[in-house]
Amino acid sequence: MDAQQLISEFLSSEHGSQAAQALSSQGIGADDAQQMLSTAAETAHVHVEEQGGGLLGQSPGKSFFAAFAAGLVRGDGVFKSLMEGGEGVLTGRVAESIANRMGVDPAVASTVAAAATPYLVAFLKERLG
Repeated sequence: MDAQQLISEFLSSEHGSQAAQALSSQGIGADDAQQMLSTAAETAHVHVEEQGGGLLGQSPGKSFFAAFAAGLVRGDGVFKSLMEGGEGVLTGRVAESIANRMGVDPAVASTVAAAATPYLVAFLKERLG
């Protein structure tokens, strides 16, 4: 699947709608939310391609371990912590991409990524099986 198709399908999906609502609740306007979600979906596409068609790949980096450790400290258990670690990798990449491409303050980009990425991951899990 090419990036444009993924972006279009995500934005028109229930997950995309929920992500837009999550951004709206953070005070992000509809046009900006659509642009941010498009950037997030494109970044996710690149990430999945780099990882060989999955979310984690072989060397997911420090974000994975930080999110994994945070989950363990919260008492989430190993499995849930592993899932959050993988999501943390993508959240970091989405935040960086939004900040760089849209000129958004990194703190705002991190908040946007934290609000939108869970919906993007759920969408990708359905798509990737």
